[in-house]
Amino acid sequence: MNNRDRLIELLTEHELERREVAELLKVKTDKVDHWLASHESHYYEDMPDMAMELLEIKLGAKKP
Repeated sequence: MNNRDRLIELLTEHELERREVAELLKVKTDKVDHWLASHESHYYEDMPDMAMELLEIKLGAKKP
């Protein structure tokens, strides 16, 4: 599973809004939007592994 798919999964499981993810990771909401954009979109950016790991730790989905 790639980070985009995992992010979508975490958003659903934890009933999070993009704004909340941005606050947890100290990034702008636009950055989260880019991570969630379709791979075909010119706005798409890969979510860094460190951002995914930090989000999982903060949500309790992964042990530090």
